[in-house]
Amino acid sequence: MRVIDLIYPIALSLALALGCDRHEAELKIPAPPAGSDGKRPVSLRPEALPYITIREIRPETHAGTISAPARVEFRAQAVSTVGTVVAGRIGKILVQIGDRVKAGTPLAVLASGEAAQMRSDYSRAAAELARAQDQLRRQLEMQRTGVGLEIERVAAETQAKQAQTELERSRDFVKLLGDGNAAEVVVRAPMDSVVLKTHVATGAAVGSGSPLFDLGEPSAAWVVADVFEKDLLLVEKGAKAIIELASSPEPIVGHVVGESAALETELRRASVFIEPDNRQIALRPGMFARVVIEASAPEQIVVPTAAVLIKDGRETVVYVETAANRFEARPVQVGQSREGMVPILKGLSAGERVVVGGALLLDGEAALLL
Repeated sequence: MRVIDLIYPIALSLALALGCDRHEAELKIPAPPAGSDGKRPVSLRPEALPYITIREIRPETHAGTISAPARVEFRAQAVSTVGTVVAGRIGKILVQIGDRVKAGTPLAVLASGEAAQMRSDYSRAAAELARAQDQLRRQLEMQRTGVGLEIERVAAETQAKQAQTELERSRDFVKLLGDGNAAEVVVRAPMDSVVLKTHVATGAAVGSGSPLFDLGEPSAAWVVADVFEKDLLLVEKGAKAIIELASSPEPIVGHVVGESAALETELRRASVFIEPDNRQIALRPGMFARVVIEASAPEQIVVPTAAVLIKDGRETVVYVETAANRFEARPVQVGQSREGMVPILKGLSAGERVVVGGALLLDGEAALLL
């Protein structure tokens, strides 16, 4: 047997043994320990490090704008319901929805048996008072001449006072009816307003206290913007707002006057109330608008939009350098991005080093660790 035939199997066995040892050694290299959140930190190969950009973050002033859909509404205290104090039947409706009316403008006329009775009671009370006062005058004259009795004078005075009280009560009821004759009642606008809704039709029977019309004060309309919860921290009272209406060729300048205390549970939005600076501008409730609110968040941490990644469509993260070539994915709460920058509302602290460029490279490396 040749020597080569003996050496070759031995050499092959040694090579295989060395290769297996090397492979086992590689498999025994420990993975980086998991962080406190249970996630493994990410590291890059040295040749990949030049492709990421890391920046130490500091709070800074970041002014921008918030854009939101809006609508025109009346303020709650600017809407009133006009009704009737007596039961009756609607004879005429004198206005239509959308009409602008002055204070005292007739809105409707109705016929009411109760109104007729109240006016009759007033007339009867007036006549009774006149009779009681005449009786009192006679008693006073008789007492002056010495032929009257004191008890009769006192009775006459009491009757006159009762008649006066009954007349005043009847007069107050008639005042509530307003003008009109007999059974006719004219319902009038209590203020300058816009007719928003009509609750009845001609010929309809209505009860005492039934609503007839909803009226709104034109000068008390404002714009209500629907702002997401995460952007509410950036909205300040008095902030300038630009209002865009389909019916107006030019934007309207206004300012924020307040915001609602409650959130819409499902949409996580709150109402922000905006008034036009020019109160003479006619706003019609029901108009749709879009507003742009100037927002300023002094001393706020902001990062480029490229630094923020969305995981699984739900979690928003940035990568933070925790040591040399060691990075962790940090969940953060962000505001609305503006001009390529995103405010970080929660999750980062001043002085931390954040990957502001090449975060996708780290995210790809992190996916290999899963």
